[in-house]
This record gives sequence, structure tokens and C-alpha cells, in this order.
Amino acid sequence: MKYKIIVVVGLILFLSGTLHAAEQRGALILNKIPIYEFEDARQLGCTEMYDVKYGRDVADMREFRNFHCQGRYEMTLRGEKGRTVTLYAQFNFGQKAGFLVVRKMDDKMIWIHDLENLPPGQWTTIPASRQSGGYEAFYHKGSGFDQNLSSVKWGQWWQGDIPRKSAYQAPGN
Repeated sequence: MKYKIIVVVGLILFLSGTLHAAEQRGALILNKIPIYEFEDARQLGCTEMYDVKYGRDVADMREFRNFHCQGRYEMTLRGEKGRTVTLYAQFNFGQKAGFLVVRKMDDKMIWIHDLENLPPGQWTTIPASRQSGGYEAFYHKGSGFDQNLSSVKWGQWWQGDIPRKSAYQAPGN
């Protein structure tokens, strides 16, 4: 009987600590997962998530402990409808190596497991599902984009309705 009580109390304490930690996470959470199914991220020392607080632009993600780990990123995004974030595969918001703009369509958290599974060069609408809220995304393709995220920028940085080609192919980017 005492064993059951200890287990129940331990479980409650564990869950309350986990929920409290989840509440303190940033609006954007990037997780780097192994490329191949047989790889185990725990053995590679690549188990941390990268939290980005809303409004904090990150020009250089090398501070992320898992930055140099091999793997593909997945993301979750919290916040209100209209929240917009861009992920870049180049430091200092460089656009040549590819970028992904994500705009929330509701207040539900979104989860994107495959960042490259979108048609390039156009806005795509992904309706809400059981696992994720709805969002719009614009993907500018880059080689190995989902493995090379290097900077994050909040809000709309382009003029007009869509990122135009001239906006992301300017000299020096």
C-alpha cells in the first residue's frame, strides 16, 4: 500500500514539474532529431531543445548546444493567430540557403515535423488537425534546409502579401 502511495505522489510531482517546465518554454521550440531511424539522439548527446522567446530575433544559432549535431529540425510554435516567424538556413537572416516563413492561423500550438514538405516558392495553407493548429507557410528551398537552420526572425520582413523573388535574391544575401 505504501509503495502505491509513493508511486502516485512521485508521478504527481513529476508531471507537475514537467507541466511547469513546458509553460516556461519559448514561443518557438526547435528540436533536432536524428536523420536515420537507427540513430539514437541520446547516445549522440543531442537531446536538448532550442527555445526562442517571442520577439527575440536570433542572428546566430551556434549558441544552441545541438547546433553541430547531425539531424533534421522540427518545430512547435505557440501564440496567437497571426504570429509569424521565419527560419533561415544561413546566419544573419541570409536567404540564399533557404528559409521558411510560418504564420499561425489560430491560437492552437502548431507542430511541423518535416520542414521541407512544402511546395517551394508559394504560400501553402495547412488546416488545423488533432496534432496541430492551422498555419500558412512560404518555403524558399535550400539544399539541406531542415538540417542547417542558423537564424530566426519574428514578424513580417517583406513588403506586400508574399515574399517576392527580389526580396530574397538580393545581392549579398
